[in-house]
Amino acid sequence: MPGSTEIVSLLKAQSIQHVRLYDADRALLLALANTGIRVTVSVPNDQLLGIGQSNATAANWVTRNVIAHVPATNITAICVGSEVLTTLPNAAPIIVSAINFIHSALVAANLDQQIKISSPHSSSIILDSFPPSQAFFNRTWNPVMVPMLKFLQSTGSYLMLNVYPYYDYQQSNGVIPLDYALFRPLPPNKEAVDSNTLLHYTNVFDAVVDAAYFAMSDLNFTNIPIMVTESGWPSKGDSSESDATVDNANTYNSNLIRHVLNNTGTPKHPGIAVSTYIYELYNEDLRSGPVSEKNWGLFYANGEPVYTLHLTGST
Repeated sequence: MPGSTEIVSLLKAQSIQHVRLYDADRALLLALANTGIRVTVSVPNDQLLGIGQSNATAANWVTRNVIAHVPATNITAICVGSEVLTTLPNAAPIIVSAINFIHSALVAANLDQQIKISSPHSSSIILDSFPPSQAFFNRTWNPVMVPMLKFLQSTGSYLMLNVYPYYDYQQSNGVIPLDYALFRPLPPNKEAVDSNTLLHYTNVFDAVVDAAYFAMSDLNFTNIPIMVTESGWPSKGDSSESDATVDNANTYNSNLIRHVLNNTGTPKHPGIAVSTYIYELYNEDLRSGPVSEKNWGLFYANGEPVYTLHLTGST
């Protein structure tokens, strides 16, 4: 990975105004000072147990990783863990207490109004996601989701969701057309229609976001906004990942940016923009797993673009 100053130089050169960190790296937070860039920091999963079991540990984390850097560094949100329910289920019982302890520390520092707290979820916690109006959260997680949604509602925070049409497409065995995953225009007879609401869906992204809105409604929460904390498309894959191409990655991310910036919202909530983070800034050459895992970045580690986004007509 490039050094902190190189990362911030790239963000500034690309006029990127929002960045999500997967930790709270001190050097990077210092490099982001006085740039105005809105920063989301994260409590890594391996620190969750300590923070969820101790108010003092949580307060210490906030002191070191937030209070030490604001207001020079514009920290606006904290992700507590990442996809905990699906990747670290044994930590699920303490995720809400970790969120509450972090919130208490922000309240004590009078930072709770400007810094929102939530926890990113995999979209796989939503079951029966099409048609979206039938969606609900995996009932196993109700003891976690209900108090978490109560917290998000009471603090004006958002449900954080990772949305990957690439994986939905890959796993659909040909049911989902590639154009539908890539936001490409579809003929009206190819649009997906929710038979309960008669809403028309022209892309997978909107359908997944609306499934999350309906899943919250199923638990009687109707006014919590959604923030997409990860979405993207890999630019290279192995022989079983033939749709991980530069062209498809460019098409997906360019169309995603245009879709979000147009403030079109979703069929269920038209006009309500869905703030979205693109995964990810850099390719990760050392990452294990399939070839695609190393190739989600917009840039190579040397700062060269993997491709140039097609963003004509958007700002």
